[in-house]
Amino acid sequence: MPGEGPYAIGTALEAAGLGMRVCRVWAGDPVPEDLTGVEALVVMGGPMSAYRDDGFPTQGAELELLRAALAAQVPVLGVCLGAQLLAVAAGGTARPGTGLQVGWGPVRLGARLTGTCCSRGCRNG
Repeated sequence: MPGEGPYAIGTALEAAGLGMRVCRVWAGDPVPEDLTGVEALVVMGGPMSAYRDDGFPTQGAELELLRAALAAQVPVLGVCLGAQLLAVAAGGTARPGTGLQVGWGPVRLGARLTGTCCSRGCRNG
């Protein structure tokens, strides 16, 4: 959404020496059609929801990109709406929550990520 960005995640990626391409789909940037040159994918949030399409014209394209990333075993991190979309792309569901839905939670790197671009500069916890 306007005024939003990758914030702490972007800072961490830059600190790890990773390049970053920011797609502001709300401003008309297209959703990438393929994963050429992509080492990892981070899908951020917004006020929309993965279980409704109204007001979310890029939902289908974002889900297709996530499905392609999963099929190609590209590491993916979904934050907020991005986590909902990741769940749907992986064959799961997204539904309204019942409590406070803000804040940070721990992210742990699995064994498969050790030594990958996603593990540079990161520590578990």
